[in-house]
Amino acid sequence: MAEKKYDELITNHYREVANKDGLESTSTMADQITRQKETKAITDFVEDAIRHQQWAALGKPLVIMDVGCGNGYTLEVLAQKFPMNKFIGIEKIDEFRTLAASRFDQSTNVSILEGDVRDMGFADGIVADILICQRVLINLLDLSDQQKALNNIVNTVRTPHDKFKGGALLFIEAFQSPLNSLNAARLEFNLPPIESAHHNLYLPDDFFNTPALDQYHASEEVPPRNFLSTHYFVSRVLHPILLKDIPFKRNSEFVSFFTQALKENVGDYSPLKLMLFERINPE
Repeated sequence: MAEKKYDELITNHYREVANKDGLESTSTMADQITRQKETKAITDFVEDAIRHQQWAALGKPLVIMDVGCGNGYTLEVLAQKFPMNKFIGIEKIDEFRTLAASRFDQSTNVSILEGDVRDMGFADGIVADILICQRVLINLLDLSDQQKALNNIVNTVRTPHDKFKGGALLFIEAFQSPLNSLNAARLEFNLPPIESAHHNLYLPDDFFNTPALDQYHASEEVPPRNFLSTHYFVSRVLHPILLKDIPFKRNSEFVSFFTQALKENVGDYSPLKLMLFERINPE
């Protein structure tokens, strides 16, 4: 893949993150509650998808791929919970890939590979039965690159064949319109707007409208798309209102309490959304 203008910015940012955070669970996501909720959503989805894959019913291991696996934290959680399957981690940043590989020195069912989702062959020909992509596409700072990457990712997942369903896909990505809603709520209390990070390009609402994907119908255990909305309202609106002259504290007891105390998944205030799909054959 030819170097893009933004590649150096992204690479330098995540090299710093990798060197600073190492194998910490909060690497790439300093908000502990967001990380916990993301990990639970992914685990619940993978468990649900395994139940619905006919290959699993036949006792065959599934290929579960983590695209942009970072330091391997999520992949390790999945490999420990579903050890009968095969796990593939794809990571472009050298420092992250080294960290991820170090988690699985003694593993026989986890492989960490170098890959760039902008390349058609980023997965080295491996076909995934279940694929997760956690805050990866927003690191491509060009919409056409994001669309190309989505197409490459979709084409890496197993298509329907005979009586077997297509593979399942999970994306956790950030969208611009809920950020606008969050900032509208902040404006009511004269709070300054939150901008997307310098290394992110948030997606338009219709980004995942592609004929190769259909909505995945998950069980009730898997949370809805707006699974982080209540938490974002508490942490990005209510908490700043009360801080005033008090220094900001990430992962505060206030945020932890009210995120748990209030009704979950209310409104549309979290840019991060949970998107679930099934691979289909376009008509």
